[in-house]
Amino acid sequence: MEAGALLRERRLAHGLSQSELAIRAGTRQATISRIENGREVPTVQRLDQLLTALGERLELRAVPLDAERPAGDLNADRARSMTARLEDGFALASFASQLAGNTRR
Repeated sequence: MEAGALLRERRLAHGLSQSELAIRAGTRQATISRIENGREVPTVQRLDQLLTALGERLELRAVPLDAERPAGDLNADRARSMTARLEDGFALASFASQLAGNTRR
């Protein structure tokens, strides 16, 4: 999941408009719009600030790679941009969250 999609999802879950979030976060509604629409990629610190304004915490973590993974895969990962790797991390976190939500039913 991309940062903008994550922000929109969490903002809507809290029932806030872009303007209301902007006021809470001390920014402009246009900034929230640009992030949510993918026209601006926020820094990790900025995304954390926006999520904090929603009463949520951004969690990033590192996990060991599978030892069975071929070295060529590791080199391909290193060649990817930080944004692409973060987006994969957000997607994995979202998937894990959905799984956790499904097990509580």
